[in-house]
Amino acid sequence: MSVLSRWIVTEVLRATAVVTAVFIALFLFFDFVDQLDDIGRGAYGLKEAALYVVLRLPSRLYELLPIALLVGTLAALAQLARHSELAVLRASGMSVGGLWRILALAALIQGVIIFAVGEWLVPPAEQTARSFRLQAMGGSDFSTDMRSGLWIREGEDFLNVRRLGSDGRLRELEIYRFGPDRVMTAIDQVKEAEFDPVQGVWRLKEVQRRRLAPERITAESLPELEWSTELTPRVLAVLMVEPYRMSIGALYTFSRHLIRNGQNADRYLQALGRKLVYPLTALVMVTLALPFALGHARGAPIGFKVFLGTLLGVAFHLLNSLAGSLGVLAGWSPWLAAALPAMTFTLLALAMMHWVERR
Repeated sequence: MSVLSRWIVTEVLRATAVVTAVFIALFLFFDFVDQLDDIGRGAYGLKEAALYVVLRLPSRLYELLPIALLVGTLAALAQLARHSELAVLRASGMSVGGLWRILALAALIQGVIIFAVGEWLVPPAEQTARSFRLQAMGGSDFSTDMRSGLWIREGEDFLNVRRLGSDGRLRELEIYRFGPDRVMTAIDQVKEAEFDPVQGVWRLKEVQRRRLAPERITAESLPELEWSTELTPRVLAVLMVEPYRMSIGALYTFSRHLIRNGQNADRYLQALGRKLVYPLTALVMVTLALPFALGHARGAPIGFKVFLGTLLGVAFHLLNSLAGSLGVLAGWSPWLAAALPAMTFTLLALAMMHWVERR
């Protein structure tokens, strides 16, 4: 990397870091205010609310990093233009494409950070935050958002989980067993299930089984049963959070499980595609910032460009969120819905760059 490239990349990343810090401070405050209604429930006080908000910081950081890069790039380039440094670079023969390649280095660094935060920080932080908040309010288990619990299909059987313990154990679950002809053959009511990492199986404890035959129903009690499945506590735990906050590995595993069992996996495939595409949005952001920075006069206020970048970032974030819902309603391919926001803003950025070059 040349001295010039290192200088521009450093300026962009420095401005991005400042913008990120400002955004994080604002959203920490907003998230803390949002928790005030729950203060007083159990042992959930001001200290616990503050800690919960801090635990969710990686999720906020993950959402804000692309927007911060856009605003930071606009601010850095505007500062260079204000001191005529950008004009000198252009006059010395640097093309828009050459400047973009330098900005792409900053985008590459930011993209790696985005991927690392989303893959290794967000999933465990979300689980820890949820567990901490639940325990502070007097609970010990996760409960699903559905009244009927979490439903999972495993081959011909259906599993209904009412509660998932913070220790990874399943509690209050039922297994509805079906034969090849899709006739229910048995119902297992299980008090608790514990995963055996050595054998890779679930150990079902205190099982009350009712066998359903055409002539009669028989009941029996079993102290323990083994249940083999690819669904580990790690995968089941992240199912209690939004798919977008799951890791790529967990999304892939659960999507494959759903497809193998003939279930609709579009929601998780879309989240998987979004997770894979999201780090690449760093390139989209610097591409979008470049024509705005070059297309204004040297004396254009930096504040105006920062405000413009913020609006564009918010528009991208809204489109990113809206594309998922539109994809489900319109029946789009999950991969198309995941890539649509990045594709749209990339085309917009390329069109604007072409306009700047023609000028």
